[in-house]
Amino acid sequence: MAGGVRVAIGAPIRAEFRKVASTKLWWGLLIPSALLSIMINVFGGVFTAAFTESERLPLLLGSVAYSLGLTTVFAAVHGVVAAAGEYRHRTVTTTYLTTRGRGPVLLSKMLVSAGVGGCYAAVTVVAGVIAGAAADGGVAFPGAGPLAATALIGIAVSALWGALGAAFGTAVSNQVGALVSLLLYLMVGELLIGALLQAADPQAVRSLSSYLPGNAGEVAVYGIPANEIAGPATGPQVVELLAGVTDPPAWSVALLVLAAWTAAAGVVGWLVAGRRDIT
Repeated sequence: MAGGVRVAIGAPIRAEFRKVASTKLWWGLLIPSALLSIMINVFGGVFTAAFTESERLPLLLGSVAYSLGLTTVFAAVHGVVAAAGEYRHRTVTTTYLTTRGRGPVLLSKMLVSAGVGGCYAAVTVVAGVIAGAAADGGVAFPGAGPLAATALIGIAVSALWGALGAAFGTAVSNQVGALVSLLLYLMVGELLIGALLQAADPQAVRSLSSYLPGNAGEVAVYGIPANEIAGPATGPQVVELLAGVTDPPAWSVALLVLAAWTAAAGVVGWLVAGRRDIT
């Protein structure tokens, strides 16, 4: 039984990986993501070097976290385009006909897109750390533990957004519509929803802004850097400021919240795709 499951999901994953690797999309999004990380962390390094030695803080950790937050957008875009592109180019029919069931197709797209998103985050960290350290001369290099933890959390968040993007692209199917909807939500929609929640009187309602998908990812990424730079007492307030939320949870809780949103998107994508007519 276990062998049958591995075969059932292994073949679609290999097929999806070959599709992704054969296109220019993955590196077309990787390059601007890496360049953006370099620019942000060079600025962070220069800003750090401007302080006197006694006042220097591991700001590189903060600039890396900020870069990772932006990288999640590239991961989500890749997931949407990779999934919805099958419908645009009408290759989805062949994909479904050569796969046992539509569920494994969606799962393979989510897993491969998660892998691509994780790779984007890893490159973002490496490029950002090298650029930032070169800019500040390594005078305030963050500790290996916090840096590694921030990187791993960022990789997880980016991977989840890649998978969520693939699920969303499968559910919407229209490539342009899915892409525009995703970007509008991340750039405008979530800001408006968060503002409405934070305008409410009850503290419990205001704190819901931390549990929106975009905000949850940012809370997870900023958690450790904020504590390292500002201290455990002030760290949560820094996360509130950076993520634009109220009463943020711990980074681990925020990561679980984003995972729950991803799973929910996967269920919706599975239900919609299973009933869609592709003839």
